[in-house]
Amino acid sequence: MSHFSTINAESANLISRPTVITTENGSQDYMQGPSIKRVLGLHEAESLAGPLLTSNLQKLEQMNPALGRSLIDNGFGSGANTSIGYREWAMLVMAVLITMGDTTDQLQVYLNAALKHGATETEIIDLTTLVSGFAGAPRSVNGIRAIAEAMFATHKYHLPGLQERVISLHDHNTLVRDSHGDGVPVILIHALSMDCHMWQEVFPQLAGAGRVISYDLRGHGQARGAPLTKSLSHLAEDLLELINILALDKIDVYGASYGGAVAQYFTLAYPERVRSLAVIASSSTGHKLLETRATRAEANGVESLLAESIQRWFLPETIARDEWMVRYARACHRRARVEDWAAAWRAMAALDCANRLPEIQVPVLVLAGTQDLSATPAIMKPTAEGCKYGEYRELNPGTHMMVMEQPEAASDELLAFRTRVNASSSL
Repeated sequence: MSHFSTINAESANLISRPTVITTENGSQDYMQGPSIKRVLGLHEAESLAGPLLTSNLQKLEQMNPALGRSLIDNGFGSGANTSIGYREWAMLVMAVLITMGDTTDQLQVYLNAALKHGATETEIIDLTTLVSGFAGAPRSVNGIRAIAEAMFATHKYHLPGLQERVISLHDHNTLVRDSHGDGVPVILIHALSMDCHMWQEVFPQLAGAGRVISYDLRGHGQARGAPLTKSLSHLAEDLLELINILALDKIDVYGASYGGAVAQYFTLAYPERVRSLAVIASSSTGHKLLETRATRAEANGVESLLAESIQRWFLPETIARDEWMVRYARACHRRARVEDWAAAWRAMAALDCANRLPEIQVPVLVLAGTQDLSATPAIMKPTAEGCKYGEYRELNPGTHMMVMEQPEAASDELLAFRTRVNASSSL
């Protein structure tokens, strides 16, 4: 019999036996037995972290009945009515345990609970960083060691050369993630309002076939607060400086949305440095509508555009489930400075390279999404048609943030494209 079956049977038995109480005026009333807290407590523990936690609680109750009952009835039974979700609950307990210096199996139980309820590795690692400011570095270091050992043991991929570091460009710093490895490196350029971590699901898949690098665009992520973006050409110049610092000759440049616009401008400005180009959920022509996102944010704040942005980027069911990519995009959006946001949208509104596409003499993948409400298939097909070696592919389902929402399908297309480019380059 499963733990759920045991708990449900116990629940039915207890709830069916109400307790009779006598009020001050002598009348009788009925209430659920006090052990209903135990039933709810065990149910919450199993829902939160699975049978291991309920088993641990029941063993504790055998060793110390008073303490065990207190934790089940009050620690978990009271949690049955909390407005805090299981993911937040697990991560909160993890923060407390790390602060206390407890890296025993309790930490593993709540780590598994957090992952079970949708927390990402990035969120958990960031949690330990935040805790270090309150608990001190030694306890946080011990915590991340215990957490990392458990998390990385489940990886389906192995990136021994992965390095994340801050690189100084001439007027700002940017965060760079580099898998290292062989072959012509793929440079991944993120969407507007995001940062280099938007590629977290695609990155390891691509890195399995060769070197991959992602970085934060000016005005985004750790490059927020840099001198404002002047144009897409300005961002292409930043990329040139970065690959020169990294001592890269030719690159494959893949960009999503805003990053796709930057990738096109870079390819046109520095054709000798590009082996192939992938334009994902992007366009080759700007629109005045995009500039209104700058003026509206300046008038009412970036937060005023949050709802429509999220609805434009993701499927309704993904938003309803509040999946990691929605939480991540929402957090990035809310952290954006108005100045950075407005400058980026003005640069995107000025996108104008459709007439120059025939100049691109390298293989080009144009990857669209059937459900993309921003860069629709009708908007993206002309980009492929305008390139001499353009290839149009469409994901269904496929949304504007497909590299996060449909990462497996997007990775498959990008890997297949990279394989074709590798094969043609070796001829």
